[in-house]
Formats: sequence, C-alpha cells, structure tokens
Amino acid sequence: MEASSRSQSRVMDLVAVEVFARKLFSITEEMGRTMIRTSGDPVIAEVNDFSTVLTDATGELLAYGYLTIHLGPARRSIAHVIETVPPESIHEGDAWICNDPYTTGNCHPPDVGIVRPIFHQGEMVAWCWAEAHMTDVGGMAPGGFASSAHEVYGEALRFPGVKIVDRGEVIDDVWRLITTNFRLPERNLNQIRCFIAACNTAESRLHDVLDEIGLDGFKERCEAAKDLSEAAMRKRIASLPDGVFEARDYVEHNGHVNDLYEVRCKLIVEGDQLTIDFEGTSAQTDGFINCVAPAVISASLTPLVHILVPDIPVNEGIFRAVEWELPEGSIVNPTVPAPVSAGHLETGLHAGRAVWVAAARLQAAASDAFVSSHTMAPGHDSWIGSMLYAPDENGTWIPFLDMHGGGAGQGAQPHDDGLDAGGVLANSTNQLPDIEITEEHFNVLYLWRKLGVGTGGPGRSRGGHGIEVAWMPWHTPGGSTNTFAATQQVPPHGLFGGYPGSGSRHRLFSDTDVVAAIEDGRMPGSPDDIEGTETDFEAKLFGSPIGPGDVLQVRWGGGGGLGDPLDRDPETVASDVRSEYFAAAAAEPTYGVVLTDEGEVDSAATAAKRARIKEERRAWPILGEGAGVPAALSAAARATHPALREDADGALVCTGCDHPIVAPGAQLHASLPARRRRAAEAMAEVGGWCLERDDVDLVEFACPDCGSQLDVRVVVS
Repeated sequence: MEASSRSQSRVMDLVAVEVFARKLFSITEEMGRTMIRTSGDPVIAEVNDFSTVLTDATGELLAYGYLTIHLGPARRSIAHVIETVPPESIHEGDAWICNDPYTTGNCHPPDVGIVRPIFHQGEMVAWCWAEAHMTDVGGMAPGGFASSAHEVYGEALRFPGVKIVDRGEVIDDVWRLITTNFRLPERNLNQIRCFIAACNTAESRLHDVLDEIGLDGFKERCEAAKDLSEAAMRKRIASLPDGVFEARDYVEHNGHVNDLYEVRCKLIVEGDQLTIDFEGTSAQTDGFINCVAPAVISASLTPLVHILVPDIPVNEGIFRAVEWELPEGSIVNPTVPAPVSAGHLETGLHAGRAVWVAAARLQAAASDAFVSSHTMAPGHDSWIGSMLYAPDENGTWIPFLDMHGGGAGQGAQPHDDGLDAGGVLANSTNQLPDIEITEEHFNVLYLWRKLGVGTGGPGRSRGGHGIEVAWMPWHTPGGSTNTFAATQQVPPHGLFGGYPGSGSRHRLFSDTDVVAAIEDGRMPGSPDDIEGTETDFEAKLFGSPIGPGDVLQVRWGGGGGLGDPLDRDPETVASDVRSEYFAAAAAEPTYGVVLTDEGEVDSAATAAKRARIKEERRAWPILGEGAGVPAALSAAARATHPALREDADGALVCTGCDHPIVAPGAQLHASLPARRRRAAEAMAEVGGWCLERDDVDLVEFACPDCGSQLDVRVVVS
C-alpha cells in the first residue's frame, strides 16, 4: 500500500474510533433521559443527581454520563460483582443492587445503583450501571445524612451487590426488604425501576452497535478508544513541570466536634505519569465525613478531567495515566465501622479541591498553551445541605432534602470571571431544582432564591457568586431539621493574588412574622423583611426543631478570585457595582476603585488610591516562618507562579517590575512582605464572609518593589 493510502486508512480508523466513542457516550446520555422520564422523582427529573456508565466485559470504563463523582463508585461496583459472583451464575437479564460504600464503593448509602451485564449472541460483552441519589434509605437519619452517627451500621440499609433481578424477574424478597426499611418505599421502588429501565436502554442501543460493527469490531474499537485517551492524557501530563507539588485543604466539623481535619495532597509529576498522594491526611474519625477510596479517586480525578483534558473522551485510558496513594485508616480511605454518609461531599470534594489547587499552579507553568490557558482558581466546590422531617397534611412523615446544594460559585479564570451558581465540579450536570415542583412534592414554601452578592472572591478575574435561598415548613405542624455546611470556617483558596470566595452559612429565623405577612399579601425577599430571633448554625446540626413560621436561610459561598484585584479594569468594577455583583462600599478597599456619587470611575482618585494600597503592601513586614506557609508549599509556588521568573543567577524576578525579589534557593513566602490576620476579619474587609475561627488566618503576600499582590493563602495553625 502506498504511503498516502496508509495515511488515509489511519485517518479513517481514527474517525471510526471517535464515532464509536461518541456512540457509547450517547448511550449513557440516553440512559439518563430514560431515568428522567420514568422516575417520577424531582431529585432525578429536576436536579439530575444521577449517573450512568458503560464498561467492557472486564469492567474497564468505556463511557460515562453526567457526574464524575460517580466514576470511581461505578467502576468499583461492577468490579465487585465480577469478583464475587461466579461467571456461571451471571445470566442475561440479571441485575444487582449496590449502595454499600465499603464493598461496592458507593459515595454514600443514599446513592443506589443497579449493575447489569449485557450479552450479545450468548456472550457477555459489557456491563452497564445506573445510579441516583435516593431521598431516603432507612437508618437513623431521615434522608440519609447521619451526622449523629458514630458507626456506619446506623446510617442506612446497605446492599453489597445483592441480586435484585434474576433472568428478568424481580426478586420479591429484596423488594420486600426495601419496602420494610425505607421511609418512602413507593418512591424508592419506582426509582429502582427507572434504573432497570435505563439498563434496558443501554442493552438495546449496544445491540444496535454490535449488529453494525460485530463483536470483533466492538472489542477492537474499545481497546483503541482507551489507548487514544491514555496517550492524550499522558501528553498533557508531560507538558507539566516535573516535581512534587503540594496543597492542603480542611474538612470542618465531623458532626460531633468542631475540629478541622486536614487533607494533604501531593501531585508527583514524572514525565507522562501522575501520582496523587494523600499521605499525611488526618486519620479516620467517628463522624460522617469519612470518604471511601473509590469516591476520593473520582473526586480527585475530576479537576484533571474538566481542566487538564476537557476535550478528551473519559474512559479507562484516563485512569491508566494516574496512580493514587490513599493511606488506609485515613479520612480518604477509612475502614469499617467509620461512618461515611456525607464523606463524598465533605472529604471527597475537599480532596478534589486540594488537587485542583496544586494542578492549577502546575497548569500555569505548562509548556502546552492549551493547558496553561485552562488554569482556573478553585471553586467553592462544596455541597451544602438542609433537611426537613415533618408530617404532611395526612400525617405521613416525609423527609425533604433541599436540592440547591450545587448552588455555589465557581473559580475565576485568566480570561474571565467565575461562573455564578456554577455548582460542584464533580457534579457538573446537576441543576437547581424547580421551586414550584419542589413545593408540590414536599411541605415547604420558598421565600426567595437569588445570588449571594459579594460571595465571589475578588481578583483581576472575580470568582463566581453562590446563591441564597430561604424556605419554611408549610402546611405541616413542623418537625426537625438537619443541616451540614462543608466550607463555613475555612474559605476556598484564590489563585495568584486573588482572594478566597466566601464561606457558606445556615441561619434560622424563629418566631417570625412571616405567616402573617404572607396572609397580608407581603412576601419577604430578604432577612431585612423578617422580624424574629436570628441564630447562626454550626457547620453541622442534627435534629433541631423547626415549626410553622420558622425560616431557614441558606447561603452558598463563591469561587476563588484569580490575580491581584488592583489589576481589574476600573470600568469593569463600576459595572459590577451597578449590576449589584458586590456592594459599592467594597470597590475602594478591595479594588482600589473610587466611584463618584453617580457610580462613574474617578480615574485620578483611583490611580492615587491604588498607588497608596501598593505602598502599604510594600511596608508589610517580612514574617519569615511566621507567614505560616510550609516550605514545601512555598517551593511549589516558586516553581510555578506566572508572575515570577528565575534569572540567570537563580533569583526570582517579579515580571510586573522586573526586579529580583527572592534570593536563589530562598523560600518564597518567607521572603515576601506579608500581612497575617484572622480570615473572618480579612474576608469582611474585601466584602466577603466566613465564620470566625481562632486558628484560621488569611495571609497576603506582595512584591517588595512594585507592591503587586502575588499570593493570598488560607493558613490553619
């Protein structure tokens, strides 16, 4: 064959593999649409809190749909069935139910999945998996988030890969077990039916593909697709600087005590191989924040999927290029009986955010322009929850989970501000629920839903804002509420001189005048419209009484800012104020922008104000080790900060003023002028918020020559 013909054949082969990969992705998407149309549950139909997966016969990932947080659990669930069920006992039409974090790797027990084999002409050729969050799965806590649990045994009824369908026939014993133990059995059984229906869809559509290309063609394309994704992933990793790069994050309050639990992350880049090492992370605890390894794997892979390789099909090839070190007995790899019912939303997402921080700094120094241009400051990236357990008009006790949990802001990018209400990166296809449908299904009334003004972290690019909602019990004598906030006291990081986004918040207004106001035709639109007793909740609360007239206000935090706020265009700041993205009072102290009474930029006064702020920064003391940033973290920043470069002697030079600012080999943060103060105080000054805590500080670092803000760090002592 001539060279041109071979080249053309190769291109056609690649096109065929790409078309094949997209077909598999379309199958997982259609599985989800089947669930939406058949579930009858707003968690699935409105919020999209579900996922779908296809693997080959060995359990290697071929395609997924919807949430990346479920990638690890899906792979583990299928692997568990393969490992525990003899091949001769696997038949066409069989299905297994999985929700046990410790055996089938589910994020937490309310995430219930169905695993099913797919046969073609008598041969088992693939596996499919459909899963969603269920409003209740039994156990001590209505709704499944058991913040008062000390052991996993009290959290829920767990299914470690139990056969629920045998050759197409539902096993009644399992059905009755669910009916007896779940608080909403009819709704739950219909959800399980919709998972089975989604798997039926996968089987039908995969048969179409197999009829078209044959079993041999299917197997060849599966391997080719995985190989191509692996090669592309390795190429992107190879563009990152080699070395060990660290980041830390903190999980707040385990449900029993208001301690901080450290997530330590090292990204180790060696050529085209990446290792994510969590050695040094806090030991597992007796609270519900522990996260099983499969969920940590998918949460920590998520920033790489969305930011490093957003254009590459996600399959087993992506996983081949990454290795994980997860210390057993830690909060990122607990052992029985550690409770885990909020682990993926607590430790899991914080593990992902630690990877995000380290990866963002690496990407800024990447040799590939595509990679460096996709650098992004961390989002708030925490799922905040509140629940009501109360009787409806008929006296039936119903658990309600407010599904606005993904309403937090996303991080800023070099070329744009962060996405408002951008949600959780690992749950990127979640949607905010429809208010009217929620009120139709549950005994609650929403008073408002709006953006939380000023929650995004300030920077040259501003972090996205979170949302704020308020709801109250309605047509019910009342009951109890459970709440959990993962980022309340330790705000999410900014990047390269940008400030953190705000923390999240639960406030209860009790003994209010709201019912009377509504009867008079007045709907409150903010806390200023409510008369009553105001109480700030701790990060975790279980079983607090709530009754008619009580209002729960929930505010989600924002994403981190990127770059020095003084570099933000003054006209953009003025536009932000006019659009009420943040208060006018924050423009001058935060961005150095002076506005006239008409809201226009006073250019001369702005230039003078910014010069004074930079002069103040240059006068900050050199704190040395008192800055609180570990030497290892400082070394990573030294190697990757886009506003710094090394000169011929190895000194660090600020690219803003072209002056050497750090001696060769010296620790970056210990050598810079810095200001350290309580995080709550610092956040308030720039128009943000986090709950006061004595051991959480914010440290700002500046260039000693030009006064540019080079870094802002959240430091826990």
